[in-house]
Amino acid sequence: MVPFSTIKWFPFRLTKTTAGIVLLALLLSCFSTSEYVQARGLPYLESGYQLQRHLNVLEGRAGDPWQYRVLASYLVEGALRISAALHVPHHVAAAFILFRIAQDAVIMLLPYAYYRKLGLPLAYGLVGMALLAWGISYSHYDSDLQFNTFFDIIFYLLAGLCILADRPIWIVPITLLAALNRETSGLIPLLPILVSAFAGPKGSLRRAMPVSIIAFVTYLVVFVGLRLAYGKQALIITAGGRPGVELLRYNLFRLVTWQQLLATLSIIPIVAILGYRKWAPGLRVLFWGIVPIWFVAHALGAVMAETRLSLVPQALVFIPGTLFALSERMPPGASPPHQWNNQCEPRRSALRRRETILTECPVTSRITLGR
Repeated sequence: MVPFSTIKWFPFRLTKTTAGIVLLALLLSCFSTSEYVQARGLPYLESGYQLQRHLNVLEGRAGDPWQYRVLASYLVEGALRISAALHVPHHVAAAFILFRIAQDAVIMLLPYAYYRKLGLPLAYGLVGMALLAWGISYSHYDSDLQFNTFFDIIFYLLAGLCILADRPIWIVPITLLAALNRETSGLIPLLPILVSAFAGPKGSLRRAMPVSIIAFVTYLVVFVGLRLAYGKQALIITAGGRPGVELLRYNLFRLVTWQQLLATLSIIPIVAILGYRKWAPGLRVLFWGIVPIWFVAHALGAVMAETRLSLVPQALVFIPGTLFALSERMPPGASPPHQWNNQCEPRRSALRRRETILTECPVTSRITLGR
């Protein structure tokens, strides 16, 4: 069996640094989860709407769209049964909280790996984890623990990592799980073809095309299959009214919308956009492929003050964009920031070695200096 640490595209090595990163992820996940728990309280988790919504999904009567987001509920149900079997005190709340801590820990580790694969140095990856934890801790407005929303972040980050690692075939199983989790995963199948078309090397589009087609068909099959399996459900109408212009007006003209967006996203999107020219080419593609449609769709179909819904573009695009914007000078030995993958790195390394030889050679250095 080959250890993970020897696989070329696996972003971690079994070192003290890795242990420190994992510990940091756990601390940050405890911090972000505690903010959600404090905002609602243990009674809400044990006997309130958190538990009731979970049971409604299992019983097939949660309403549209909640009933069609089944993956998280069935995974959480497994955690609840294990907690009950172990006779854990307050086993319902304990299972919910521990599951969310584990979920947030994965969410902290994946961005670190994603930012490092983009070419950002270790310190920038750690800062990215902290920025995301800050955003999550302020995203609990009118929200329970929202497991399916946070799985959405995980699946989008996994998709980004697979594309960076030139493993697009993994987009298909990721899409399968993501579609079972939440309908907002519909953009994942498009990522390989978008990045290949606009930022990939020659010939990559031919490889990405069948993967995107299979993934998109998988998404459609799951999307339709869930609605056939559970039947037509009553549409859940938010406080802002029906989806469309009515909900858009509600979002735009509420002060709390802008307060929550500022608290969760801070000025990170502004800094990122100001530094757009310094972004990796693939990151620019993700910006245009995800961000506009994401915010338009949620402005028309969701309550935008519930800013956990903005964490996918924040983690996938805005935080790394900000880190690129602030990376005026890269530390020695760090990967160049303006690359989407490592395919060009061998050529760059060869050129650097050649430049070093020419500089260190007395004859060639005099010729170079004279020129």
